[in-house]
Amino acid sequence: MPRDLLADKKTLNEMPQLSREPASSPPPKDSSPTPLYSPTTFKEERFKKMGKIHPFAQLLNVEDLDDCDWLEHAAFDPIEAATREKLEYRLQTCGELCSGLFSSAYPTSPGPLGEIIKSRTFQSIDASDSDRKRILIGHIIATKSSSPLVTDASMDYPKDWQTNYQLTPSTGHNEDGQTVCLHSLCVHPNFSGKGFGQILLKSYVQRIRDAEVAKRIALICRDRLVRFYENAGFHKVGPSKCQYGGGNWVDMVIDFEDGMGDDDPDF
Repeated sequence: MPRDLLADKKTLNEMPQLSREPASSPPPKDSSPTPLYSPTTFKEERFKKMGKIHPFAQLLNVEDLDDCDWLEHAAFDPIEAATREKLEYRLQTCGELCSGLFSSAYPTSPGPLGEIIKSRTFQSIDASDSDRKRILIGHIIATKSSSPLVTDASMDYPKDWQTNYQLTPSTGHNEDGQTVCLHSLCVHPNFSGKGFGQILLKSYVQRIRDAEVAKRIALICRDRLVRFYENAGFHKVGPSKCQYGGGNWVDMVIDFEDGMGDDDPDF
């Protein structure tokens, strides 16, 4: 279940690189001032908030299990966080639907990255520089379902999946499903309020849409987060029937066949 805050490597490689540079050149001196709500100013302010983190996106797989398990439990309350077993199932079965937002740092790096890197062991970003670590600062974990909305069955997983794998089980990932169920969107608490959640979500929606692997993306969220997902193009369906984590969720959907999920000019 998402928090406040691709389908293939080719699509990821085609994503524009994040940059702290302004989105466009400044206006001539005789032009009217740029309003505070303009897309250009919005982007500039967003990248200022990011500081020197320089995030980059990668697909996830089961080799990222330790990092995803750590991040999931750092970002969510215990009752809402996915278990390690559930994460392993999703990363192994449909890692192509799961995306991570990373940064890199050294043990001597200042700020939140330096603090985090001292807290646990992270993978080295390359073999020639073992001290430079790859830090997972946000992730999206998802599966596919035959239901147009997220259900308790889609959030579960078959306990015998390792010995009895099925393409279309009654619980968990359904390879023939036309709905991508976004189960977990989180950013490490140390990086909240910097716009990473929206960047991760909007780039994910774009990749799923462009890859045409599903007709829609569905998720459940708390009432306080409805606006956050509406800003990314999702629309509110109504109260969810899901009882996971105590229930009281809201169904949100972005449907590509209805023309929803088109590029956001403000992103």
